[in-house]
Parts: sequence; C-alpha cells; structure tokens
Amino acid sequence: PEVYRSSTHGYVDFSEDITSADLISAVEEGYDSADLVKRFTTVTMGPLQGKIELMNFIAIIAEATGKTIAETGTTTWRPMYAPVTLGALAGRNYDPVRYSSIQPWHEAHGATPMVAGAWIRPEHYGDPEAEVRRVREQVGIIDVSPLGKIDLRGPDVPKLLNLLYTNKWSKLDIGKVRYGAMMSEDGVVMDDGVTAHLGEDHYLLTTTSGGAGRVWDWIEEWLQAYRPEWQVHATPVTTAYTSINIAGPHSRTLLSRLTDVDLSADAFKFMQVRTGTVAGVAQSILWRIGFTGELSYEIHVPAAYGLHVWEALLEAGKDLGVGAFGIEAQRVLRLESGHLIVGQDTDGLTQAYSAGLDWAIKLDKDDFVGKPELLWQQQKQAGARLVPLQPVDPSIVPTEASQIIRDNGEIAGRITSSRHSPTLNRSICLAQVDISLSEPGTMVSVRLPDGATIQAKVMSQMSAVDAEGTRLDNDTVPQSMITFAEPVARGPVALGAATTQIGHWEVSAQPTTAALTLEDQSALAKIEVRSRASGTVADKLQTQFGRTYQAEGGTLVIGSGPGQWHVISEIGSQA
Repeated sequence: PEVYRSSTHGYVDFSEDITSADLISAVEEGYDSADLVKRFTTVTMGPLQGKIELMNFIAIIAEATGKTIAETGTTTWRPMYAPVTLGALAGRNYDPVRYSSIQPWHEAHGATPMVAGAWIRPEHYGDPEAEVRRVREQVGIIDVSPLGKIDLRGPDVPKLLNLLYTNKWSKLDIGKVRYGAMMSEDGVVMDDGVTAHLGEDHYLLTTTSGGAGRVWDWIEEWLQAYRPEWQVHATPVTTAYTSINIAGPHSRTLLSRLTDVDLSADAFKFMQVRTGTVAGVAQSILWRIGFTGELSYEIHVPAAYGLHVWEALLEAGKDLGVGAFGIEAQRVLRLESGHLIVGQDTDGLTQAYSAGLDWAIKLDKDDFVGKPELLWQQQKQAGARLVPLQPVDPSIVPTEASQIIRDNGEIAGRITSSRHSPTLNRSICLAQVDISLSEPGTMVSVRLPDGATIQAKVMSQMSAVDAEGTRLDNDTVPQSMITFAEPVARGPVALGAATTQIGHWEVSAQPTTAALTLEDQSALAKIEVRSRASGTVADKLQTQFGRTYQAEGGTLVIGSGPGQWHVISEIGSQA
C-alpha cells in the first residue's frame, strides 16, 4: 500500500520507530537481505519481536530488491518464539513446591517422585507396565489433584465458555460434562479440559495440570479488561480439592461400595456429573470421563478428606485387585487410547487443526477467541498434522523429539510421544508430521538421536487399543454394597506425635516448651466471605480491607480484599 512507499515515510515498526524510508535506505546502502536490514535498522528487534510488523517489513524489502516475498524470506527465528515470562526464567528456583494431601501415602509406599510444574507427583510405584495391566484388567486409582480446577458461578458463565472455547456451551444441561479446547488469539492450542455443569449458574472448569495458572489469568483478563459487565465469579480451587481417578473394568463395582450415587450405566452415563457422598464425605463431585480408555470415574473431594478417601478406596477394593498407578502408567494408557496432551504433543506453534481438534471446533457460532485464525487454518489446510505412528520394528521405542525426515534429509516433523505398550507388546507413538506425510499408510523415516534411521507407518486410528470405545462403559450393574467409612481429616504436615480427634480432625496432642514452634493449623474452621464492599454484610463483619477484628469467642475476621473477608475460628466450631 502507498503508506509503505519510501516517499511516505510510513511507520513499519512502532516500537523501534522504523519507517519504510529507513528500510529502503538500508537496501540502497547494500544491506539487501532481511537479516542484514534487521541489524542495520533494528527493525523487529523491539518488544514486538516481529509479531506485528514482520510481513510489512519483508514486503518492502522484496519490492526494493525486485524479489518476491517468498524469495526474500524472513529473518531467522530464535528461541523463545512463544512468549516466556521473566518469572519463568528468573524465578524457576523460587517457585513454591506443591504436594497433594495424599503425598504421605505415596512416600510410604515407594512412589518414585517426579516434578510436574509446581507439583511433586508419583511417576510410578516400581513397575509402571504392571500398573498399566492392572488398569486394563482390574482397577487402579491415580492421584490427579494437580489437575487445574476453577469454580465458575453466575448467569453469564455460558457466554464466557463460548468466548474462550472453540465449541458450543449454551445448551450444556445440568449434570453434563463437556470437553473444550482453548485457543490463543493466533489460533494456537493453549489448553484443554472438561467442564461440568453442577447446578444453576454453577460450573467447575478443569485445565491441564501445567495450565491452571495461565488459564486463570486468561479468564481474569477477559472478565476484568474486556467483559467487565458479565456476571461471572471465577475462583481457582485447584488446591481446595483432592482429585482421584478410578479406572478399569472393576471401577464401577469399587466405587459403588463407597457411594450413595446410582452408578448404573443408564443412570450415570459417560460425560455426566453427579454430587453425592463418597466414603462418608458429603458433596463430593463425581464425573465419568475416559482419558485412560477404560471405564472410569473422577472424584473431587475437599482436600482435608483426600487421604481418607484414597485409603478407603484401597481398602474397599482389595478383593478386586485395586492398586495405585502413577503418571507414567497414565501416559501409556492415554497413548494407547490416542489422547493428546497439550504441552506434550503440542508446542507454542501448534495450531488447532494441526492437533487434530477439528471435531471440537464450531466455526458456525458467534465470535470467539482465535476464530479468525481458525477460519484461515481451515481454508489453507497446510502445516503439520498430529498422527499415530507405529515403528516397523516393534521393539524400537523412538526417543521423543526424534526427527521425521524426508528422503533428502529435510526435517518434516518430530515424535511427540513414544512408549512401549504392554497391552500390545510393541512400541506406539504420536508425531507431528508435514501434512504431505499424514495420510494413513504412509511410510516415514525417523532419525534417532544416535543417527540411526528407522521406518514407521502412519496408522489410520489415533487409538491403538479399543478404537470403538467399547471399554469406556460396562453395563454390568454391581451388587449394592454401600458402606460408609467415618471420614478423618488430616493437615498437610505428617503427624509424628500423639494425636487426638476433635470432630473429624486428627490433631497433635503433645505440648511443647520450645521457644519457637510451628503449628499446623489446617484444622481451624475457615470461611471465605464475599459480598459488596459496603452494606449489611460488611457492617456485620466490622472490618475493612487490610484490617482484622476479633469477635466474641475468639473468631478472627480478616479483611483480605475489597468485599472479601477470611473468617477463622476454633477447631470444630461453626464459624
């Protein structure tokens, strides 16, 4: 356009104050490639890093040199292409370490720990392949507490979900669960998860374990900066709940022994949610999903009761062969079932159609985040595709990130997930490959880190085990064996002294005369109150933001924010 001709001095790079005349002058000085012009003028070197101005910059250089844009090419991209916060780089050694309420059990039973974001999680308990077989043949339980959880309330929650996810949410009935894929504004896969409609104007949204903070920030940005008029209250509750997945052919039988919820196939179907009592813990949330490819239930209970429910499941399922399984077994199970993991099978450039999420994209709904880019992706049908691969030699398990190469050595993709499948007794993989190599039956070359090259075949089904999904349900109605264990709540600090029970809490009863002590006060009664910053509720609580007030009986009221209070009282009280 005329604005970018040399005579107009049109601004191309707003952060570096570079005009079209500056770029053309650089070419006339002999800097006739994009990288040389970049260094001579500092174009694209500012905070924008070329994300906005790159194509206009390249178009001007192309015209000035008499070449096409394709012949001119772009500057050399270097890490990090996807934005990374300074906190992630400088503060990696200062992140708080998180443990689930079941951590004492994991440690006592020989779990191999692994770092997963801010969490320490059990990788396995000695034999991950045996754990896979247990889930396929009997029943297993896994601690999935790090799963991101955000409580959404208000009449405009469906509007928010429709805005942030690619599929439709206006008609999600109470008692139903739906999968959703979340995109950034440039159509890149940002996160995914399931959301349950718990009650009128009440939803529970889940994210990937590593995406909880990012999604929470994303929701708050949209609600506060762009849609402040929407009536939505979002509360991060990841650490408020202990989450346990029960998976395997006997999962229905096991859970039926500890809950009053009707688990029969007709009453509680796949992708539905219920609330009820589990092991004596009221208002537990249960839903049916199938990440492992087996009949499974995911339960969410208050974190204080997490260890109790975990131990109750293990006790109730002894005759069923129940056992714990870790992250490694879960990853094998999901790979056998053909489910992607955001951040594992995607990266900062992976577009929705490249990840095989076509079925979750509804372009016929109103505007949503990333829609213009998704329309462009659909029309162009280019780039990479996520495909299932099986090495010709079933004994070779390619290292993840091994390169997919063409006959001329050109890189055309990479292995994103790779494991030995104990169910199939062979290696299975997922890979991002160029669309030209994505057709089922295509043979590709995989270059391993040691330089060796192997052959692998693109498969027709993402799922290598039970592609029809028949294992996700089991119509056998279990014999009613409902029993209730008395819930016992424990704080996150392991008990090492004599204890006593107050209400449902097990607390230390050993006095100390030490000059300095640390006390686990998890058992204190705590209530979060949110209301208007002024009015009846604020007057009753008698304190303002940043101040505290001690009521009769020792109850402490803390003004923790505008219209927000923490109320803390004695163990067992009804604060």
